[in-house]
Amino acid sequence: MSTANADVPVRDRNTWLWEPRPAGAERRATLVVLPHAGGLAQGYAKWARWFPEDVRIVAAQYPGRGPRYGEEAARSMADLAEPLAEALAEETELHLFGHSLGALIGFEVCWLLARRGRPVRAFYPSAAPAPHIRQDSVPVPAEPSDAELVESLVERGGMDRAALEHPELLELVLEACRADREVTLSYRYGTERRVLDCPVVAFGGTTDAAVAPTGVARWPELTTGPGEVHLLDGGHFYINDHMEAVTGRIRRQMAV
Repeated sequence: MSTANADVPVRDRNTWLWEPRPAGAERRATLVVLPHAGGLAQGYAKWARWFPEDVRIVAAQYPGRGPRYGEEAARSMADLAEPLAEALAEETELHLFGHSLGALIGFEVCWLLARRGRPVRAFYPSAAPAPHIRQDSVPVPAEPSDAELVESLVERGGMDRAALEHPELLELVLEACRADREVTLSYRYGTERRVLDCPVVAFGGTTDAAVAPTGVARWPELTTGPGEVHLLDGGHFYINDHMEAVTGRIRRQMAV
């Protein structure tokens, strides 16, 4: 990623990362939040309320949506994980939280950073099955119609109903969701046994119709370090009702 103009602040120059608030003068840790399929970085602005000013909060901004809507959307995991790892390579005391698709992206970013000798301090996957348990033999589901995709998003709680009233906004959301769906369906953990060394603290919803709790429970298998699983009441977006519990666990890990 180019950093040619040294006079432009990093936060303005790096289109992959968005900060909901200015970083404090004394920073002890950075938490990067990786959005779900179809999600915007701005949708995670509220995370800043749950952390003190000495924790820098950053949300990933995927291409093809929000301020980057004019760019071509990513179509593969490499298109997302590799530039994000590059953008985060100089961070210290880095913590990664990823929800749904963001959890899969997060694992790959953690892996790439570890190979660069820049391991994260901890990884927090949410509402996603551990990638190594996926079976390639599972048939690829048929492409959903717009109506089916909207119904699925509303049912899971991942779409603001206000978007349904604005056709242009709805079209952008659906385009982003279809691109992210392609990333998800084409993603493979691979035949090589790949595990992290950092703590992995996984979260999931007990009634998530999209992700079985048993799949979430296997995330600790992907680290040689400590592993935990926290299943909370709710569906795919259980986190909307459990911000205090999730962010509280992350804050405690930052204190270790």
